[in-house]
Amino acid sequence: MNLSSSKKTILYDQNAIYYGFSIEKLMERAGQGIAKIILKKYGRHKKIGFFCGPGNNGGDGFAAARHLSASCRPEVYLIPSAEKIRTKESQKNWKLFKGQKQDNVKAKDIPDNFDAVVECLFGAGLSGKVKEPYALVIKKLNQLKGKKVTIDLPAPGFKPQLCISLMFPKSPQAEAVDIGYPKWLAEKIGVGQIKVLHRPLPDSHKGDNGKLLIIGGSRQYHGAPLLAAKVASKIVDLVYFSSIPENNELIKKMKSKLCEFMAVPRESVLNQAGKVDAVLIGPGLGVSQESKALVNNLLKKYPKKKFILDADSLRVVDKKLLNKNCLVTPHHQEFKILFGQSASKQSIRQMSKKYGCVIVLKGQTDFVASPQEFKINETGNAGMTKGGTGDVLAGLIASFACKNDLFLAACAGVFINGLAGDRLYNKVGNIYNASDLIKEIPLAVKWSLDF
Repeated sequence: MNLSSSKKTILYDQNAIYYGFSIEKLMERAGQGIAKIILKKYGRHKKIGFFCGPGNNGGDGFAAARHLSASCRPEVYLIPSAEKIRTKESQKNWKLFKGQKQDNVKAKDIPDNFDAVVECLFGAGLSGKVKEPYALVIKKLNQLKGKKVTIDLPAPGFKPQLCISLMFPKSPQAEAVDIGYPKWLAEKIGVGQIKVLHRPLPDSHKGDNGKLLIIGGSRQYHGAPLLAAKVASKIVDLVYFSSIPENNELIKKMKSKLCEFMAVPRESVLNQAGKVDAVLIGPGLGVSQESKALVNNLLKKYPKKKFILDADSLRVVDKKLLNKNCLVTPHHQEFKILFGQSASKQSIRQMSKKYGCVIVLKGQTDFVASPQEFKINETGNAGMTKGGTGDVLAGLIASFACKNDLFLAACAGVFINGLAGDRLYNKVGNIYNASDLIKEIPLAVKWSLDF
C-alpha cells in the first residue's frame, strides 16, 4: 500500500480502536521498547527530558519515562495543561508517572541540562501547520545540548539524531519497537482505511478529485453500469460513460448538480481512456469478440493506467496483460474461470504475485490481495446477494482508485459497501436493494470518518 508513514500509523491506530484492541496495552509496550532503546543508546543514570503533546504520542512518552525511572532520571514536560490530554490512555500514563513532571510548559522555561531530549509532541497526529506554543518549543528543543530523539515521527522542524518508530520503521535509519500489534488485526480492514483516503482540498476545482471512465452495458444488460455510475457520481468529480447508444441516452438523463455524466461513443473510448484517472470496465458488458477486443486493446494501449476489471471483462481478458495497475474483482466462480483454480486465501495471494495485480475476491468474507499485502473484510450480510450490489462495489472501488493507491481503494471499497449493507440490515433486515445501498454509502463513509 503506497501510503506515507503518518497515514500508515493512523490506519493501524484507528483499526485497533475500531476492533476494540487495547490501546493501553500498545502504549505500555511502546513505553517499554522506547525506554529500552534509550537506555541502550545513552546508558544509565542519564537525565532524559520528555517533551510531550496531549495525544497518544505524548502518552508513549509518559510510559517510556516511567519505565526509565529505575535506571535514569527522566523528567516529563507537557506542553498544554494536563486537563487537555485527549485520550484516557495518555491520561492514565500521565498520572502513573511519579517523577518530576510539569504541564503548561513554555519554551522560555525549558532548561538546558539534559543528556537526551525526547520529542513526543504529535507523532502522526498533526494536521496542518505547527502552531504556538509548539513552534517555539520545537525551536528551543533544537537549541538544547542533549542528544535529540523523536518518538514515531518527528514534529515538523525538529531535527532528531535518533528516531524510535513504533511497529515499523518510519524514516531512514529508524529503530523500530514491536508494540505487540497482532497479525490478525494487521490483516483486518476497518475505519482506518477510510480515514486515510484522499479528501478534496478546500480550493480544489472540478476534475481535481477524480475522473472516471465506466465502460459497460449491452443490449441485454442495461442497469449494471448505471448503478456503478450512480455511486461514482457521489465520489469523483467527473464520470464518463461508454456503452451502446441506448444506454448512453439513459446516462444523459441522469446528470445531476453534483456530478456530470458524459456519454462517450464506443468509437471514442480508446482516446477517452487516456484522459481519466481510472477506468472501470465490465459491468453488463456481455461476452463477445467485440468486448474481448475492447478490453484487451485498452490494456495493451494503456499499461500504466489504473484499470478495474469487473464482471464480464473477467471472462474475456487476457490475463497475461494484467499488471500492477490492474485490479480484478471476481467472485469464487469467476476466479476459477480466470485463473484456472479454486479460490482460497492461498490461491488469491499466489495469483496476485504471479500476475502482479490486485485481486478482490468477493464472498461472505472478502479477501484483498496485492503482491505485497493481504487483507480481510468482514462487513456485509446476506441482503447483499441481490443483483446490482456487485456493480455498486465496482463503482465504489473504481471511484476510490482515481485518487488513491489501488490496494487501498479495494480495501476501502469492500469495507464501505459491506458497512452500508450492515447499516441497512439494522434498519430493515434483508429487505433492501442496490439503489438503497447507493443512498446509504455516503452515510457509511461519514460514520467511518467520525468514528
